[in-house]
Amino acid sequence: MLAIFLVFIGVSVYAQQLNILELEEKKQQLAQEYEQTQQELYRLENKSEYMNTNDYIEDTAREKLGLAYEDEIIIETNKDESE
Repeated sequence: MLAIFLVFIGVSVYAQQLNILELEEKKQQLAQEYEQTQQELYRLENKSEYMNTNDYIEDTAREKLGLAYEDEIIIETNKDESE
């Protein structure tokens, strides 16, 4: 009877140890995902702040719309002709 009880305790301890190892791995994985999410959040917050500036509006207008100040001259080069 004592032997059966000791085997049961041994199996239970072993199963709990496996469970603890799995939970530790999951904890490490979640910590890594949290860190990546925090970095992405930081990047997006910085981008959002930049997008609320006049510099962003000016850069976007220049890049996408080709706008320039009155006293500026825009020189365009055709990249396909460089062969």
